[in-house]
Amino acid sequence: MSKIKISARPFNLKLKYPFGISRGSVATAKNVLVTLTYDDIVAFGEASPSYYYGEDQDSVIEYIYEFTRNKTVEEYLTNIKHLKDDLNKFSSNNFRRSLPSARVALEMAFWDLIGKIDNKSLYQFFFQDDPFLSNGTSYTNVPVTSYTIGLDNLMVMENKANEAIRLGYKTLKVKVGAGLEQDLSILKTIGKIIKDNDCVLRVDANGGWDIEITKKMLDILPNYNVELLEQPLPRGQSRLLALVLDSTTIPIFVDEDCIVSTDIESLAGKVHGINIKLMKAGSILEVYNMITLARSYNLKVMLGCMIESSCGISAAVHLSPLADFVDLDGHLLLDKDPFSGLLIEDNKIVPSFDAGLGVSLVL
Repeated sequence: MSKIKISARPFNLKLKYPFGISRGSVATAKNVLVTLTYDDIVAFGEASPSYYYGEDQDSVIEYIYEFTRNKTVEEYLTNIKHLKDDLNKFSSNNFRRSLPSARVALEMAFWDLIGKIDNKSLYQFFFQDDPFLSNGTSYTNVPVTSYTIGLDNLMVMENKANEAIRLGYKTLKVKVGAGLEQDLSILKTIGKIIKDNDCVLRVDANGGWDIEITKKMLDILPNYNVELLEQPLPRGQSRLLALVLDSTTIPIFVDEDCIVSTDIESLAGKVHGINIKLMKAGSILEVYNMITLARSYNLKVMLGCMIESSCGISAAVHLSPLADFVDLDGHLLLDKDPFSGLLIEDNKIVPSFDAGLGVSLVL
């Protein structure tokens, strides 16, 4: 049997504009590209490490090489669930750190490789019927993606919103959490743009509010055609959201409070929905399980992302028919996407239907 060659290297992605949230701003996403070479097949995975979850480029690369050193990885071609289990054990017992983006990048690369070997798109491993093409080419099973307006000075945010609308995006996700008065100014400014262009707004505080600001904002948000509110409170305070859940018409989602499937039960009855991200969950299989579990607790599901190229985004796109909402725009925020293959139709991100992830490295 041919051996799989593995490499992991820094993969820096420059953004069109600095991207700000309540915890800070970045101009370049310092990601990691994982490459598997098997005979003449090359497969890819991407990690988007976050300091918030205890990761950086160096730790991701170290993790991948430590895990694969002296290991016969070819067995994972026929049992990828074993890869997920081995990565979890390695994180707990050997590396003593979770490193979710490192784990999902390696699993993603194996899914890409398996798909290319079997000549199947990733989604075909998860769906019996084709969720993308079963209704013709209208992609009725795929939610539209939002386009994110990062936190910045008001004039820059206004310009970003106008540019996004000129490009045809109809659902904008605005980052807030800069303080009550500044957030109100942002809502007033972006809200007017939304109203004038018949668009929808999503609001994401990234934990930048307290419960009192949240209550005030929930009274104000219905004035701005807001579709949902995401992570108003800091991580660990979701229990307080139960106090406002039944008194608002705005669906409340959490992001930082929902990492893996074991977080879901405690959120039931406190929020309306959860934002699931591959880079937090650490596994495509885990994301699939999380969606199924969330449904059992009557929670809505958003599929989200970090700043990623089309490589990382594509893995989530293949699961997007399972979601109620989609925020898979990380590649759209880049100055130049080093991967090609993802399509966008009527604000919906869809795969190329080529084997594996369906993307190609162009740089």
